[in-house]
Amino acid sequence: MSISKKIPITAAVLFFAAMIALTAFARDIHNSMLPNVEVERVRQAYFPFEYYDENGELQTGSQERIAVTAEELENGVYILYKDMKNGEERTFVRLASITVGAEKDGYFEVVSGLNHSDKVVTVADKPLTDGCEVAVG
Repeated sequence: MSISKKIPITAAVLFFAAMIALTAFARDIHNSMLPNVEVERVRQAYFPFEYYDENGELQTGSQERIAVTAEELENGVYILYKDMKNGEERTFVRLASITVGAEKDGYFEVVSGLNHSDKVVTVADKPLTDGCEVAVG
């Protein structure tokens, strides 16, 4: 066999070997490209509220509510969720649309947009976008 016939055969063998290797490691390659995140349950803080007691006198109390910092509001609060993609369950984030109320000691009371059971992203090694897939570390 001449050398000119060996080059295309060698190229084809190398190409298919590379495709098999990429297929075998596709999941690892995909996961390495995902943003790695750390999550925790929503934070809570105490906020004052006023009420009238049984004698009609104005009283001030304190109640624990879901809270976020100004930095979190500015950067966006991302909530973790699971969904199906390509036939398997994967982990994604969505940007929460938060309405805030009172501010106390650097925390803002969350009136709507977060639930007590939500897991929020606290650290991400890459920029996040609404709906992007992530790896929880």
